[in-house]
Amino acid sequence: MQGFWNRLKANWYRKGLDHTDFPQKALSVILPRTADARTFLDVGAGCGTLAIPLAKAGKTVTALDSSTAMIDILKEDIKRDGVKGVSPLLARWEEAETKAHDAVLCANVPALLGDPEAAIEKMDRLARKYVFIIENAGPKADKFYYRDLYPLLFGRPFGERSDYFKTYSALHAMGVFANVEMIEYDFDQPFETIEEAVEFWKEYIGIVTEEHDRKLRGYLEGKLVRKKGLLLAKFHKRSAVMWWRKG
Repeated sequence: MQGFWNRLKANWYRKGLDHTDFPQKALSVILPRTADARTFLDVGAGCGTLAIPLAKAGKTVTALDSSTAMIDILKEDIKRDGVKGVSPLLARWEEAETKAHDAVLCANVPALLGDPEAAIEKMDRLARKYVFIIENAGPKADKFYYRDLYPLLFGRPFGERSDYFKTYSALHAMGVFANVEMIEYDFDQPFETIEEAVEFWKEYIGIVTEEHDRKLRGYLEGKLVRKKGLLLAKFHKRSAVMWWRKG
């Protein structure tokens, strides 16, 4: 994931955290079940989406991520807000050597679950008490308006997305009968100008030329919502929280 999260994308993601209720919805499932868990390993922690709220709730968190840009933003936020209890760790999950924690958490990092059995085995091994895995629910769910934009720009449909059921099926096959709870949340993306929004979509889709700019700009001008001096791309999402207690 190091190559995916350049500083530009990481900054956009961080701005989106000011327009989401995802941390509150995720922690509404996690915290009531982990009163006896003091230490958390957050795998693919990004810039602290859940690590910082967990620390503010009194947990001690190791925030592991392979992206230098994400870890840099996390450190900046920790310093600026005086957050105690978060230890950033720059490392690739596959290579990371870390001690066991009371709970292991992996939220919305599909790249780490490409080989779900290996990821699950390692998470379970590093967890003393609990494991929480959060993934997109719905293979046909939209992403960044791609279900409109792919036909508009490329003349083809946007395919199916990775979904929690692959991980859940792997868990079942491994004899881990996880609890599953669904959460719904908003995760809006703010922009200062329409030009910034166009650059966002070009960066994420991987467009380097200007051939699609006119169509993309026209679509976004009709889709984005103006609020408090910003342009907001409004996204409503659904994820599955899979969790189990060891022993």
